[in-house]
Amino acid sequence: MTPLATSAMVWVFILIPLLVVWTIGLVDIFRRDLPRGRKAAWILVVLLLPVVGTIVYFVLRKPTEAEIKRAQQAGADRGRDWPTGLRG
Repeated sequence: MTPLATSAMVWVFILIPLLVVWTIGLVDIFRRDLPRGRKAAWILVVLLLPVVGTIVYFVLRKPTEAEIKRAQQAGADRGRDWPTGLRG
């Protein structure tokens, strides 16, 4: 495999997905209702340690009440979508 092809594969399969996840993490931090100091600390961590900081943020992040309600509603809706003959 040529170096150019290897470089393109690295960009497409590693760097672009990491950039997308990192951007989603930053947007989530900015949109989330956090105290100013905590928000500034997370932004600093994610900017200084992009990969590790973003992973740690998503692992330690607690869902909001709205997210919990949405997930519960989606689970309830999913149960209603099943045909009655398949329910056990």
